Amino acid sequence: MINIYQDQLAHAGNLQNPSEKLTFLTSILRSLLQLCGTTSLEVVKELTPTDDPALDELIERFRTPSDGLPIQILDKTVSIIRSYVDARFLSGWFEPTAKCTICISKQLQDWVEFRNTFSAHGVLDQTKTREWSEKTHSLIVSCIDVFKQAIPECEPDEKLKISFGKKDLYIQTPLLINSHAVVISKVIQKPSGWKMKVQLLSNTKSEIKTIDLCDSNVFANLENVTEIYKIVEVYNNETEQILEHNIPKRQTDNFEGRENEITLLKDWLEDEDSRRCLIYGDGGYGKTTLVLEALNLLLEGALDIKRELPSVICYYTAKKTRWTSEGITYFTSVEPVIEESIRELLKCLFTVLPPEWYKISGRALVDKAANELKNNKFSRDDVLIILDNTETLATTSQQTKELARLIELIGKTLGRVIITSRRQEGIEAKQILIEGLSDSECVNLLKSLAKEHDAESISKAGEANLRKVSNKLMKKPILLEALAVYIGRAKVGIDQALENLYRKSNDELLEFLYEDAWERISHLQKEAFYVIVSLTCPLDKYSVSRACQLVEIQHSEFQASLSETHFSTITDYGSHYELELADLAHRFFKKKLSEQPENTQDRIQSLATEVDQYSSKRHDIEQAYRKDRVAEAFRNEYAKAAKVESDKGNTSLAIEMYELAIEEDPLNSALHDRFAWLLLNKAELFDKAKDMAKKAIKLNPQNCDAVVTLALTYYRLDEMEVADSYIDDSVTLGRPLSFALLRKAIARFYKARSLTDTDIKQAVQLNQEARNMLTKAEKQNSLKDGYDAKNLVSIQRHQQFLLKQASKLERMIKKQLIDS
Repeated sequence: MINIYQDQLAHAGNLQNPSEKLTFLTSILRSLLQLCGTTSLEVVKELTPTDDPALDELIERFRTPSDGLPIQILDKTVSIIRSYVDARFLSGWFEPTAKCTICISKQLQDWVEFRNTFSAHGVLDQTKTREWSEKTHSLIVSCIDVFKQAIPECEPDEKLKISFGKKDLYIQTPLLINSHAVVISKVIQKPSGWKMKVQLLSNTKSEIKTIDLCDSNVFANLENVTEIYKIVEVYNNETEQILEHNIPKRQTDNFEGRENEITLLKDWLEDEDSRRCLIYGDGGYGKTTLVLEALNLLLEGALDIKRELPSVICYYTAKKTRWTSEGITYFTSVEPVIEESIRELLKCLFTVLPPEWYKISGRALVDKAANELKNNKFSRDDVLIILDNTETLATTSQQTKELARLIELIGKTLGRVIITSRRQEGIEAKQILIEGLSDSECVNLLKSLAKEHDAESISKAGEANLRKVSNKLMKKPILLEALAVYIGRAKVGIDQALENLYRKSNDELLEFLYEDAWERISHLQKEAFYVIVSLTCPLDKYSVSRACQLVEIQHSEFQASLSETHFSTITDYGSHYELELADLAHRFFKKKLSEQPENTQDRIQSLATEVDQYSSKRHDIEQAYRKDRVAEAFRNEYAKAAKVESDKGNTSLAIEMYELAIEEDPLNSALHDRFAWLLLNKAELFDKAKDMAKKAIKLNPQNCDAVVTLALTYYRLDEMEVADSYIDDSVTLGRPLSFALLRKAIARFYKARSLTDTDIKQAVQLNQEARNMLTKAEKQNSLKDGYDAKNLVSIQRHQQFLLKQASKLERMIKKQLIDS
């Protein structure tokens, strides 16, 4: 790829306009830095034993990269790679060379400072433009020279490879597209998997591309267990506020119009007196889409609410089912569903709800929840609850009255409530009616959808024609999308498509689309649908992925067939998703399955049973794992602020916040443990971390997390026997034996490494002990998913590292014998 960058650099040199030249040179340097940052991360992931929390934070921030971020990543990764892989990796990064009297990292820091001071936040005059055009050109030449080891070679089919001696490493991240280098805009996790949005590095046609990434990509977190609530910092009304939420992501990238409805919702959020807001309208007009758009705007600080935001936002989709260890439980009345929404809210306080919350119901549950929120300093104005699709809960007049009573009770005692429904529910609330889009909004939406689905006849149509089409389809976003999807797939004209869609009811339209899509998807995609429709467990990222695995189809390929039409509703939380098949789609797939031979039906049922068992086991593992989590640590505002600052990498400020949090909550064992973890892993204040972990254990001797933190601290202080004893205690308190053996083995690996030059005999002994421990750990690690997945990966990686270390020690011993 060096030739690609050199060609682009030559092209930039031929540009006559200084401003245009500097802009393109900046893009080249940005692309080059992102490339080397990514390849170095892949080297660290595949070839080193490093598990650095600070590097994890940088990787998370790299998903939306700034210009300075790859430099921070290279500062970390170059040191790691030099320690484990190649001592001369990127020579010139930290140190001056014959060609560069000032090291490249320092020159790049000066470039970032220039970008921040003049280009991004200041005024860039003509003199600075000319000066930095020359400097940036020279800097790219120097970077290409220093980065040679990190810039991959191109093989056929655009495979990328870097080499260390005789060892080749193939780069998994697609950094070469259509013979172009790329600039990474964003990396996101969607229900269909990881996506990377890039622009081609070109001064003539910088196309935007969205590329699929594998599940094990360098940006992904190996941790499968996801927290239900996220703690975020939101800038609103010229102040920063910390809030907790479980808001899903937007449902569409083509949101159009609805300014008036969003304004009405914003007005309600600012109204201190109103407790309930009802958003209602016919199906297909986009009630849920509107709510999620508004809530995501709020999280981004784009709504600018003229009052303090709620501290907790709980989103709950009304369902008449609940997943338990016994499978799906069906509710026959309104009350249990509303009670589930209250329990969902309380998960902002409890990682796993204690059993007593399931033993009470009705008014007793509401009162207990209100008291618990009050005890945690939440007023009813601090809580916002969203109940989505409430029309599914009540079909009779009696159920409708019961639903209205419960919503009114929640609004009075727990928090403010937003309700979405197809009905105009009989409750006292601010009412926002969702009707069809305006003519201009429909035209804009159709144009966006045409571009997304390659619906050529819509793209070529005039505005007047698109207005007529919108009116025929009742200005419903769902029908406009159906039209664009159908035209994009069938490659037909608008009139021909309307002949098939016009005058059909919603159900008839969907059934037509199902039949049409069914004929277009592959045999394996159909089998995946057969399995999914036969499941009793919830349809989420894990059960759907397992079904795809058994059918032997890629998860992303199945997701492509799912997006063909409105088979389902997907609630996307980013790191995970929930999927709910439409009733009509469920009946459609059942019918198709019943038409299959009996032996096929038996095989599908067998696969479905296996997925159900997997899901049940994973549910139990995840619940057990979450019991070890420390959500109770972040009960007060200082603690939440400490977590936010820690996640952002502001370690010194996080320490200040933790100290204030402990002053306010001095008996919180989990809080002390989280502070100890920060001091150990990020601040590297080992003695202070030890004292804090001991305090956590004193407050709660059963705090397994604190015991592990103290053990790891003693390992860092080189007190292995003491550390081993605490690791053994963690097993007594519930940690898996494989985890304990892994931690002991890692400690011995690093100890042996430190003794290589002073005591080879002891280093060999420690290496052998560690290898034996990992062998036992792998045997003990019988579960290959959930809680143990990350441990298993680490066990297998360290087995390789220990073998390499043993080989090196053996060579050193032979050399000593020869010399003696």
